[in-house]
Amino acid sequence: MVMVTRQDYLVKREYYKDQAREIQRDRFARQVLVRRQRSNRFYSGALIWLGRRLVAWGRSLQERYSTAASASMSQPANQAVS
Repeated sequence: MVMVTRQDYLVKREYYKDQAREIQRDRFARQVLVRRQRSNRFYSGALIWLGRRLVAWGRSLQERYSTAASASMSQPANQAVS
């Protein structure tokens, strides 16, 4: 029969405490990752929308001002643009 000493008991207890802390740390890390993924989905959608709007606005500005710029460049320099 093997005798369990107080030292054995204390070592085993510390081992279990360490295991419990590691499990708790892993749970916390998973919770943080889940929260980040949720917030990233929101920001990703918002950034996609913003990117599309900026492209649309840029195209609109190019269409509006490229015709005015090309018209002014085709006229002689001494003629006033009306």
